[in-house]
Amino acid sequence: MNATGAAPRAIPKADGHWLFGSAFEFARSPHRYVAELAQGNEGIVRFRILDRRFVAVASADYVRQILVTRHARYQRSFHYRNRVIGSGLLTTDGPHWLKRRRQILPAFRADTLRGVVPAARDATLRRMERWEELRNAGQPVPISSEMQALTLSVIGRALLSTEVGEDSAARFAGAVRDSLRLTRQRNTSIFRAPFWMPTPGNRRLLAVRDALDEFIGPKIRARQAEGPYAPPDILDALLAARDPETGEALDYQALLDETKTLFVAGFETTATALTWTLYLLARHPDVARRWHRELDEVLGGRLPEWEDLERLTYLHQIISESMRLYPPVYTLGRECIEDDELDGYSIRSGTVLLLSVFGIHRDPKWWQDPEAFRPERFAGDWPTQAYLPFASGKHMCIGNNFSLAEMAVTLSIIGQRYELESVESQPVQESAQITLVPAREIPLRLVRR
Repeated sequence: MNATGAAPRAIPKADGHWLFGSAFEFARSPHRYVAELAQGNEGIVRFRILDRRFVAVASADYVRQILVTRHARYQRSFHYRNRVIGSGLLTTDGPHWLKRRRQILPAFRADTLRGVVPAARDATLRRMERWEELRNAGQPVPISSEMQALTLSVIGRALLSTEVGEDSAARFAGAVRDSLRLTRQRNTSIFRAPFWMPTPGNRRLLAVRDALDEFIGPKIRARQAEGPYAPPDILDALLAARDPETGEALDYQALLDETKTLFVAGFETTATALTWTLYLLARHPDVARRWHRELDEVLGGRLPEWEDLERLTYLHQIISESMRLYPPVYTLGRECIEDDELDGYSIRSGTVLLLSVFGIHRDPKWWQDPEAFRPERFAGDWPTQAYLPFASGKHMCIGNNFSLAEMAVTLSIIGQRYELESVESQPVQESAQITLVPAREIPLRLVRR
């Protein structure tokens, strides 16, 4: 019996193959399958992939309970395991996670985050030199790969005061995306070979881990020996971070894990969000015209500064609407660790739940005409409980303001100089990797304003 005296309700069960369950449907489109399955069953449904059982959730009300009001009964699921970046904030939970978050939260204060503006500004201007060469040759710009290179440059400078060169950017971007894909495959497969086994996948994952360690580790050691940079960067803030209760600093391994986490997460999700935003602007010239007009009125032809960002209200609506339609993190995995109940549905300890950000962001209960790109829906009142591109509750992304500032600066500079035109008429589909990336490269034609 539940708190009201009524018998718990059984969660609806999806039909599936007697052996494979929903394996094939899930593999084809995991983000859409989870969203549509749950939305067709009052926001919650059970399904099976071979011998693994899951609960799909696409109700904003249920997700809020899981992430916010009853979060103590849930922890991150096995989907967050990642041997490449180690035991950082993104991959852990419980007391270890809480202690670490307390330690590094001051590294993301506004005075530290201001450094993202010159980093994003310089990186965008440097990329534009290449875009001008392509434009003058009559060639489109491959936006997806260009945004990866740009955001790698930004995170390298803002995090480590290091320039990530062209060759390094291409190598790191490809290696990290490959490792994220392999990690997803590993975490969702039935058989996971231990890391000591020299399988092709294990060798590639360990190679990426070693490359990141060799790139970042010496910079941490040097900074520990030489002291902070001027102006200070995020690594300096991490070195200065102390646990507010114990005064304890981060040791070398913790610094390495957190720096790798920020380096990987700080470029991949932002690159994906920028790519989708530019794609949408190219396909919606009416929105783009208003974007250009605001930039002209607020910036008057000069480059953006930190103080300008809050004045670019329509640009932030564009970014919000882009991440509503194409949330880089499209599903959140949680495991129930204490028996719970959601609106009468019994959730047993050990249950793995897949919370569909993609589904909630396109739920007509909350969003009128949810498939349409309408940035103005974020003017005035809008359903905050049904919008979670950076998650919600205790695990809300610690770098959300960094990412938003980086996107605002980058899009401001691009919009000041260029109008965007689609090269291809066919819409681009999504591909659910670790993030919701475009299924193919997106070529855009840049026209000087």
